[in-house]
Parts: sequence; C-alpha cells; structure tokens
Amino acid sequence: MTLSFAIATPSYAGDVERCRLLCASIDRFVTGHAAHYLLVEDADVALFRPLEGPRRRVIAESELLPGWLKSWPDPLSLGRRRVWTGARALLRGVPPLRGWHAQQLRKFALPLKSDEDVVLFADSDMLFLRPFDVASLATQDGVRLYRKPDGIAAGMLEHRGWCDSAAGLLGLPAPDFPSPDYINNMVSWRRDNVRALMAHVERMSGREWVSAIASRRGFSEYMIYGYFVERVLGLDQARHWPDPRELCKVYWGGEAGAIESLRSFEEVLEPWQVAVGVQSFIGEPVETIRALFETQ
Repeated sequence: MTLSFAIATPSYAGDVERCRLLCASIDRFVTGHAAHYLLVEDADVALFRPLEGPRRRVIAESELLPGWLKSWPDPLSLGRRRVWTGARALLRGVPPLRGWHAQQLRKFALPLKSDEDVVLFADSDMLFLRPFDVASLATQDGVRLYRKPDGIAAGMLEHRGWCDSAAGLLGLPAPDFPSPDYINNMVSWRRDNVRALMAHVERMSGREWVSAIASRRGFSEYMIYGYFVERVLGLDQARHWPDPRELCKVYWGGEAGAIESLRSFEEVLEPWQVAVGVQSFIGEPVETIRALFETQ
C-alpha cells in the first residue's frame, strides 16, 4: 500500500520567526509530503497566515479541540502568558493547562481530522539542513518510530511521571525502569494508530479522549503513543519499526556558546541527521540560527 505523508508543526506567536525559518528550510530541503500543517491557537492564526503556500495550511485550534477548552490571559502572569481553562473544563476535571499541553492535544487531534496516513512532527524551533524525503520513513517493515531503549531511568522524575501517566491512561501495569524513550524531534505517527489509541482511551476511561488525557495534566503525547503501539498493539501489528537514531541534532539549555562558535551546522551533524533543533528557551537569537542556515 502506498502511504501519504504530512508534516505538522504546533507553534505560537513567540516562535513565529523561528517557524518562518523552518518553513523556508522545508521548502528548500524536504520532499515527499502532501501537506505541512501549522497548528496554532485561534488568536495567532492571522500572524501565521502569511506562511501558507501550495502545500502549507494554518489550522486554528478551534478546528481541532472542543469548544469547552479555550485559552485566556493568565492573571498570575499579568497577561504575559496564557492558560487553557474555563468553567466547562473544570467541570470535566481538567485543571488549567499551559501552552505545551495544548500543543500536545493538537498533535493528537490532527490525525483525527487530516487525510494523510503518516504525520511527521517538526517543532517550530528546528530547521532542515539536508535533503530529506519524508516517504523514506516508510519501509517494507512499516513506518519509523523513534525508540531509545532504556532511555528513561528511574531517577528521571519528570519523565518517570510521564511513563506512569501513559501506563495508567492505557490500563497497563506500572512500567519498569529503565523504560524506552519515545520523545524526540521528528517523531512519526500513523493516523490509523492514533485513531485506535483514542478509541482505546475512551473505552478505558469512559469519557471522551481530550478530557481523559488533559485531566492528568502531567502527560507526554509521545510516551502515550509509544506505550500504546508497543505495549497494547505490538510494533508489528502497529506497523512500526523502532529506530534509536536522532534525525535532528538538538541544542538544549547552556549550549548557546557552542552554537555561536560554529561556522556551519555541518560541523555537528551525524551522517544520518538532516535537521537541527535549537530550543527557543535557551535564548539564542534567531538571526544567529538564520545566518548558519544560509551557509548550508
């Protein structure tokens, strides 16, 4: 069977310039996808609309998530941040959520609405630096799934909480540690598995999937999907093959100086890596990243 592919990027106003650079890199280097979706909250749609093109579409959050979950200015931050809440959300047992929670829920919702068989998630603070055919994610063994064996140790408390949450949501026994890690840039999901996952969550919880997941607050979309396809379906039935390699080189906090010393991102890429992610919270100016991109 021939599969169709999409790229999806959840983003927000503060990352619009980084997202613009990502879009430019996709247009320059990436092939094999039918669509690139930018998933943003309704208030940011007009800001991202200029990035649309023949295969790129901005999707408002209201097209993906239920009307009872809305964002508001957070009074605790004097309106500088936003919080996803409301009376109807609280009545469903959903605590106030942050933007990263909403972005994870948008990722789950997109395959329930879109037509493509496979979705590759590309965060807005990454960019492609080498030619990449999205269709290469699929082989005769299925679709690539990032899986790092024993990647989450018992002492990684935040990650351990995400593992426990995923197991509880799916009705699985408490996980043993170390646990496989499914969290990374350039993670690919199958649409049919996402739909099966949401049906499973609703059966196990007796409620619709958004409130079932969001009521836990501490959750990871990649751990939930990874646990489902490996521990509920089995990778063979889910038509995934595991790959521990990171296709995107990621810079985290404290590594800004390492970026400034580079003459080209090619200096740090492994042969199999096609992209670089520079986490927006480390404060690296987008101009520095753009200048390095333009040397490729």
